[in-house]
Amino acid sequence: MSDVKKAAAKSLVLISGDEPTLRDHALTDLLFAAEVTKDDFETEMMDGDTSDPATWAASAGTAPFMAVRRTVIVRHLLRRDADLKSTALHGLPPTALVILMADDASGDESRLATRRKNWEKLVVAAGGAVLAPNASGEKAVDELKALAAKQGKQISGPALDTLLEMCGGGFSRAAEELDKLCLYANDEAQIKESDVRAIVVPAREWNVFSMMDGILKNDVASALRQLRILVNNSDKADAAIFGNILPQTLRAVRLLYQARVCHEAQVQPSNASESLAAQFPSKPNICREKPYTQRTYMAAAQNVSLGRIEGCFQILADTDAKLKGALPAFSRIETLEMMILEMANRIHRKAPVRSGR
Repeated sequence: MSDVKKAAAKSLVLISGDEPTLRDHALTDLLFAAEVTKDDFETEMMDGDTSDPATWAASAGTAPFMAVRRTVIVRHLLRRDADLKSTALHGLPPTALVILMADDASGDESRLATRRKNWEKLVVAAGGAVLAPNASGEKAVDELKALAAKQGKQISGPALDTLLEMCGGGFSRAAEELDKLCLYANDEAQIKESDVRAIVVPAREWNVFSMMDGILKNDVASALRQLRILVNNSDKADAAIFGNILPQTLRAVRLLYQARVCHEAQVQPSNASESLAAQFPSKPNICREKPYTQRTYMAAAQNVSLGRIEGCFQILADTDAKLKGALPAFSRIETLEMMILEMANRIHRKAPVRSGR
């Protein structure tokens, strides 16, 4: 809160960070600290893609008539590139407050990350403040506990872990699902893990890992069930297969491989040396993943060798070729089911699946 109070004294503030829920909370706190409400006569909302910094500055620079400050809130900021040579936001008067929200953007993640960094540089150069709230690891757990407490509920540790896993580690998504859980719990004081599994709609990443978990545990029936959920929950099967299922399965196998390398080096990903982390690709890199992801894959990697994981890469490549017609295959769903059976066979049987391997 001290950072928010300091930011409220500035004429230019950027609210950044990856979590939309936390950005919205930061905006609410900032407006409260600045004694501003969204529906004030002297508060104006603008879009970053339909207006420009000169317009924001001109509007905020107008002398306020019915308030101490004139406030401009700019949403969808990352739809616009930051011109680092621009001085439009420099020298705003003390009566001005321009709040930039780095939100609601879609597209290439690396491009958006570059835009975010450039806006941060621009704001700092203009003498403004940058607020970048985040919630990861224990902080995410504490934040979710606090949100549950506001609704008169407690949530168990296992329930919290499962909630974050099923939401792909995204705090904002977990916070949304927590609202539903509080309603579902009704008169119960505590939200249990069984409540989470019954109510929360899992992210595709969780379904893919559950499928991989079934393969690793030789629970083929469970893996096939997760596959059918992934395919049946999509109106466009091809888009789901090539845009999500195969890429996410490849990501899971890569993280599993990296976790096994860490296991054999007897280190945790969070404590891995720079030389070890440098052996992995920039994305995905288990050393940069969220704590729950690291724990999950390290646990899975304990009982599977690197050689068997390498075999899964070959099975994935063959499956991709079959789905694209480069190798003979049956229907798409049968091809994916065969992929699961072959992976389970590769991991759990001594005999090789294919000749010469």
